[in-house]
Amino acid sequence: MNISQIKQITHDNRKLYPQVYAVKPGSVHIQQIPNLQYVSQEMNTSFHMDWTGHPQPLDEQWVVWKIVNQVKRISKGSLDYKFKLMPPEIIWQDSNENNRYSVSHMMQVPDCITVEIFEEAKACVQRNLRNKIPQIKFISANSALCAQKLHVGHYRDTHLTLQEINNFAKEQGYKVKGNRREIYLTPAMADIYPPESWKTIVRVEIEKLN
Repeated sequence: MNISQIKQITHDNRKLYPQVYAVKPGSVHIQQIPNLQYVSQEMNTSFHMDWTGHPQPLDEQWVVWKIVNQVKRISKGSLDYKFKLMPPEIIWQDSNENNRYSVSHMMQVPDCITVEIFEEAKACVQRNLRNKIPQIKFISANSALCAQKLHVGHYRDTHLTLQEINNFAKEQGYKVKGNRREIYLTPAMADIYPPESWKTIVRVEIEKLN
């Protein structure tokens, strides 16, 4: 393969990390998740629960994907590195009686992305929006032992899969030590992807009981 062909490759982290993003339908399984880095936005918001795709915030602006789009543009120009956008992920932390949720809304980015590229991308989005953007972080998540399962169906029913995961972890002698993470693999286009085909990875971090 010559240099020009290498430059034309569009990298896809779904293929690089199949244990993370290529989960198959079936039973709950335990998996060591590698170190990964993300662009992340902390939110305290309500969601449109009748939305036809992955959850969408109602009262806060989600700008992570705008920043990752700029990261993609910058890395193509400065690193000759092209990559596909990863699916949106939410870590669900808390909720209250007003159906507001404390969440981390994030997208995974390649290992070659630096803090400098992230800051340049964030500044670009800031200029384009012409107003103050929410607090966005560039974070690195350490490798962690997790229990996960692919949920097939409407995302509103992922709590059933979460309960199955929790039961499995307990039966195998583990305890859940973190909030649930959901990775929305199916694009939010219900006219193309009916709800019964939607795919969401549900994952929790676990540790072995003494």
